[in-house]
Amino acid sequence: MQMLDINTASLPLSVVRIEVERLFGRYTYTLSKKDNNPHIDSSLIILYGDNGSGKTTILKLLFHLLSTGHHRGHRTFLAKTPFAKFSVFLADKTSIIASRENGVLIGSYRLQLSQGNNILFTEDIQAESDNSIKGRHDYLPGYEFYKNTSQLQLSLFLLGDNRVLDSDIFETEDIEDEKKLRRILLSNIGNTLEDKYSINREDALKTSIHRTEEWIREQALRGANQGAENVHSIYEQIILTIIQSSGKIVEELPPSSAMLIEELKAHENRSKDFSRFGLMPPLEAQKIVQILQSNAQADYSIISRVLKPYLDSVAARFDALQDTQNLLTIFETTINKLFFRDKYIRLHVRDGLKIFTEEGKELSSETLSSGEKQLLLLFCNTLTARDKATIFIIDEPEISLNIKWQRQLIRALLELTKGSQVQFILATHSIELLSQYNNNVVKLVKMEK
Repeated sequence: MQMLDINTASLPLSVVRIEVERLFGRYTYTLSKKDNNPHIDSSLIILYGDNGSGKTTILKLLFHLLSTGHHRGHRTFLAKTPFAKFSVFLADKTSIIASRENGVLIGSYRLQLSQGNNILFTEDIQAESDNSIKGRHDYLPGYEFYKNTSQLQLSLFLLGDNRVLDSDIFETEDIEDEKKLRRILLSNIGNTLEDKYSINREDALKTSIHRTEEWIREQALRGANQGAENVHSIYEQIILTIIQSSGKIVEELPPSSAMLIEELKAHENRSKDFSRFGLMPPLEAQKIVQILQSNAQADYSIISRVLKPYLDSVAARFDALQDTQNLLTIFETTINKLFFRDKYIRLHVRDGLKIFTEEGKELSSETLSSGEKQLLLLFCNTLTARDKATIFIIDEPEISLNIKWQRQLIRALLELTKGSQVQFILATHSIELLSQYNNNVVKLVKMEK
């Protein structure tokens, strides 16, 4: 039995091609972007086709084939969906395939995991007479296969046309020991192991908000540590410069009081963008500015030598936290200005994610409307997905959104995940989305065989 051996940290895990044969016994497609270079704009794929062409089913097949949870309906969905073969190809040359032979379209199937031309693992999944997947004796259908594919560490989210965000990460059972998991699954012998695991949307939102708060704190700590390293390097350079000068003072033209005051004020203003999220305390420069303004005849060559390392160290901390500050600003601004009308959110390292009325009264996430919960759920998980390979599968994102929101939603999601291994795969009829992202559109064209 060969386990998948792959360094996912350095390889792209985005989907570059989907092949489906005889979906519903009628449709055969090869779906890939016009430019199949995995290094060019792989973050968005939009499926477009006529009603009834299978877009929604293809999205669900993609989610259930790649998801690795053991008791959440993934294997049963594949068993109950009519197709001859469904293949997903990733940019790192990994392929995951579910297939049936001899003209069979439903029920039992074979799973195959490959790397390039090398087949790494196969497993036959046996379905019952009702096409469900059940455990028999010591056999757990798909357990070994998904034990292999889970090493890809690829996260999946599905936002269906019912507007429910589904993912294995919403499981409430925290089971880390494989033997314990196997024992629990085997205890269900004779029962369907793949019944859909449902989680209350409020619970999913609370879980997602908590994960977002933890992510913010981790990013703040990482940035602070990086900023401290940068400050250390600055002072190392100062010491090295002093030593190399061999006691000779190398003078540059000292800045004027106006230049120092301008730099101090600029740093003070910049610090406000960070302190609003609790990433660092606000820089109070007013007292230093007043001293400089009231001592115009002072020796600024000495003052500048004292202040320069300090100002450089402040700038180093800013730079280390800038990416996090940008992301939190996009997250907060997008939700508050584009979607929430009579309420707003605030993010803070210490306080977490809070929701307020226009009058400043704090609200529970349970009081949000269904649409507001769904948007916050989507954005929370999009933000925290930046640190790992993740695919968001969204069916008709335009549902319940006006033209302006349709245009801005996808743009905001892409902006929030820029530079990460997050990919969005959508199905849509929206002319607004199709025209705006024309290069990302893949049309479902039936292949004749």
